[in-house]
Amino acid sequence: MKRRFLMTGFLIAALALGGCSNVGNKTSNDKKAAQTQSTNKESPDERVIEDLGVKYKMPESWEKIGVDGVLAGENEMSFSFICPDDAKELAELSKKIDENKVENKGKKDKADEDKLMNLYMEKIKNIGSIVRLDKSDAQKILKSDEYSKYSKKDKVGEMNNYVYYFVYNEKIDDSNLSEASKAEVKNIEKSINEFKNSIKPVDPSKIKSNKKDEKASEETIKGTISFKSKTIQGKNIDSSIFKDNKLTMINIWGTTCMPCIDEMPELQELSKEVKGKGVNVLGIVADTPDEDNEALAKSILDKKGVKFDNVIPDKELHEWIIKNVKGTPTTIFVDKDGKIVGSALVGSASKDEYNAKIDEVLKSIK
Repeated sequence: MKRRFLMTGFLIAALALGGCSNVGNKTSNDKKAAQTQSTNKESPDERVIEDLGVKYKMPESWEKIGVDGVLAGENEMSFSFICPDDAKELAELSKKIDENKVENKGKKDKADEDKLMNLYMEKIKNIGSIVRLDKSDAQKILKSDEYSKYSKKDKVGEMNNYVYYFVYNEKIDDSNLSEASKAEVKNIEKSINEFKNSIKPVDPSKIKSNKKDEKASEETIKGTISFKSKTIQGKNIDSSIFKDNKLTMINIWGTTCMPCIDEMPELQELSKEVKGKGVNVLGIVADTPDEDNEALAKSILDKKGVKFDNVIPDKELHEWIIKNVKGTPTTIFVDKDGKIVGSALVGSASKDEYNAKIDEVLKSIK
């Protein structure tokens, strides 16, 4: 399946300024790892990728610049980055395009989208990949066209019937980068061997999972939520709906956020259970308005059986999200007037955790 790139202002702004894809923020990167379903940690600096059966330590220079590891299929994890100043350039262009889409109610300008995609592909730089191969045909695969772009193919371990390699180039292509970005690339290159030497195969069955211990973090977000828009299903909706309930729980999510999608069935159950408390559950799809993302969001909601309303942000709400929401999922609570009450939950949570938070906030507004 082809990888799907979403070049929306919300996501690119997050890349440059903080959040899910934060550049240069170790704490945020740790939160991201905690939200990735296949990722675990054996120590504060060590990451374990259960699906791949491998563990590694990210060099400090890589953490600083926001190097990201992405599973590219069941047998490979690729590592890439965008330098901070280049990410800001992307964010500025994406913001302009995104503002135009909001003004045009989600309609795209293909020329602008192509320009952004071309700039993104120009600026993102590949470091290399951890590859898991069957011992019987490893050499054949490594000699294939797929891996011909890598000059180095170093074995990093074996486990069961698999052999693990780190494939990379000692010299990263720094063409089309600023001088400041080229300096960042050199720091990445200096740590390639450090990273390679940290890679070790690991038996997933022997990993003590910490998923049950993961909890959403609390964050103070202030303001008043106001909008006049439509739901993903095309129904007119505005913030006057807040007056119908003591409290509204608003779950802000994105169409490429797997933790967001995974928690939807429990959110649907929660939405039915809390009605008796005078509480309504509402979704906001952060990476809309956008024609493709709206269609994808509708498909996701249908498949997950979600019945509660999910809002496409209007201009005012969209700008509020860009300014205040650092990552998805983020869940906030508002009173009858749309004023945010209590603290926000950043990250996915269980139905029981959301219920407990609702009870806490309800007590504060009585």
